[in-house]
Amino acid sequence: MSDDKKFDELNQKLDLITRLLAYQLLSGKTLSHAAPILRRLGMSAAEIAKIFDTTTNTVQVRLAEAKKAKKP
Repeated sequence: MSDDKKFDELNQKLDLITRLLAYQLLSGKTLSHAAPILRRLGMSAAEIAKIFDTTTNTVQVRLAEAKKAKKP
């Protein structure tokens, strides 16, 4: 097995572990509540969308709503 193939396989496994941990951490929370938290932890909208089985656009809308609600 080549190094590139091993690296890709390892990367896929780490991606799965990251999603599982995020899912467990935010279990029972809505996308509106969880998306800003995951974003602050450095996850992209696409990564958050994978966790919640939704679209990137939906995540971006929820993030914008959370930002707007935070403003005084």
